Amino acid sequence: MVTASIASFAEVMAWLRGEVLGDPSLGRLELLTESSGATRAGLLIRDRARLAFVEAGRVPPPEFDVLILVGAPEPLVSALARLPVHRVHALSLPTLPGLLQRAVEEGIQAAQTVLRGRVADQLIDVGLALNRERDPRRMLELILRHGRAITNADAGSVYVVEDEGRRLRFRVAHNDSVTADFDEFTLPVSEASIVGACVRAGAIINLPDLTRETLLSHDRSFDDRFGYQTRSMLTVPMRTPEGHIVGAVQLINAKRGRGPLGEPGAFADRVHPFSDADARLVQALATQGAVALENANLYAEIEALFEGFVRASVTAIEQRDPSTSGHSQRVADLTVALAECVDRSDAPPFAAQRFSRQELREIEYAGLLHDFGKVGVREQVLIKAKKLHEGQLDRVLERFEHLRTATRLRWLEAQLRAGRSPDEPAALARLAADFARIDAWRAVVLQANEPTILPEQVSLLVHEVAALRFTDAGGRELALLDDELLAALLVPRGSLTVAEREEVESHVRHTYNFLIKIPWGRALSRVPEIAGKHHEYLNGTGYPSRLPGLEIPLQARLMTVSDIFDALTAADRPYKRAVPVARALDILHAEVAAGKVDRDVLSLFIEARVYERLGLRVP
Repeated sequence: MVTASIASFAEVMAWLRGEVLGDPSLGRLELLTESSGATRAGLLIRDRARLAFVEAGRVPPPEFDVLILVGAPEPLVSALARLPVHRVHALSLPTLPGLLQRAVEEGIQAAQTVLRGRVADQLIDVGLALNRERDPRRMLELILRHGRAITNADAGSVYVVEDEGRRLRFRVAHNDSVTADFDEFTLPVSEASIVGACVRAGAIINLPDLTRETLLSHDRSFDDRFGYQTRSMLTVPMRTPEGHIVGAVQLINAKRGRGPLGEPGAFADRVHPFSDADARLVQALATQGAVALENANLYAEIEALFEGFVRASVTAIEQRDPSTSGHSQRVADLTVALAECVDRSDAPPFAAQRFSRQELREIEYAGLLHDFGKVGVREQVLIKAKKLHEGQLDRVLERFEHLRTATRLRWLEAQLRAGRSPDEPAALARLAADFARIDAWRAVVLQANEPTILPEQVSLLVHEVAALRFTDAGGRELALLDDELLAALLVPRGSLTVAEREEVESHVRHTYNFLIKIPWGRALSRVPEIAGKHHEYLNGTGYPSRLPGLEIPLQARLMTVSDIFDALTAADRPYKRAVPVARALDILHAEVAAGKVDRDVLSLFIEARVYERLGLRVP
């Protein structure tokens, strides 16, 4: 028996239609027609692999995995020259049905190979994207977007497990056919919902047609509200390699074609069930997402741990000196705000400088911990309000009382030896004059004890008081002021002696030595350096290392301005009064003129009115 040959593209399409009708497992045939109704191309689709047929010389379909170009030898040669080699097969006409069948089988296998490669590339791209992402919401958006792309789903959503596995939170949703605001909500992990049943059982639920589903319940309120039809649904648990279920991916309405399901009858005509291959691919994607989400949650927990440690450290600092409460947070806020201004600036000093989110966080932590080394400073020095410690002042005042007592005893002894009455007016006047001198000396000490600039006249009077001696009741000669007390009272400005100031300044070294022991990781590695250099000055007169300007990082120079400004404008402290913003800026200008503070940084601080972050204004 002679088999008739197939000699035209129309005959190829007719043969294909007959084969698909006779054996539906071959795939689904879609015919693309011209405006005249003539067939211009065909798509044989099996498990999402697309084998296209087109006549030589005609335009191929926009999407295919493998293309079979059909035609006579000469048109084939001309058309093949214009098409990529690796995805185009040639079928020369006329041909026999057996050869056409072999070409179709090989074409489908090639299309499935291309599809597997494309899906593998997608999964690799998803994995790379998930590895780069740290924000859980954007991570879920990635999972859903790629899951819908792989399966050509019209809609979908992702749920995250909460409350130790008892509830699910609806986090993200997409829908090509409906524009709606999807608000977050929670629902229990139970059989009352399809996604709850999926998570509870830890199994994939693939429903081909929800309009015929009777065993599982589906909430139709969304469909009723927007005129949507949820038909096919694939729900896949997000399971980690350890077996923990952290969420679920739910895809809705696998469809033919890329457009929305907006036209009449589209849901019935274009929606089809998700295949087993779809389920396996989404399961692979969900597993990748589960691992990435768990890593992101772990990363967030580590960040929260660091954040908690930093905040607890700040509390420890401020409990030692309650009068400076809030200083660390304000310095951090000002420095980060100033760094953000640098990041936005196109001015020559800062045009090349940009700070990433992690670098801003690094600056924030350095600001919060810049004074942590004060835990290594004696508390009596740290909170010293006046030049003499309370115990020292009590000792001095007690000596003045001894002096008064000794003066009165000598006066009484003199009166008794002379046989005169203690009530004699002249004698009482002499005693009152002695007491007045003692009170004047006492007033000199109290005046010198204030942490203000010491006037030269007061300094001379303090030396006079220090030269005084008296004999107590036991016959011992005592000085009103010993060398230690005299040195403290002669401090020209502030409340700290040279030794005490060096002790306070050592807090920066303590800060660095403490912070350098913490494994900050690469993202926060400069926290110790920034915090440890915020008291260095550009002219090399700062502390603790007297570094030249080139060795002071910009982040530390930003913090220097913020630290000085807040120290000046913060609420009154026992050893100093707060100054207005304008006066604080004048002082900072003086520091610039002295070569200590960065001029450009201060200018940016003022131009951007960074101090307004603290609610402060220049009148």
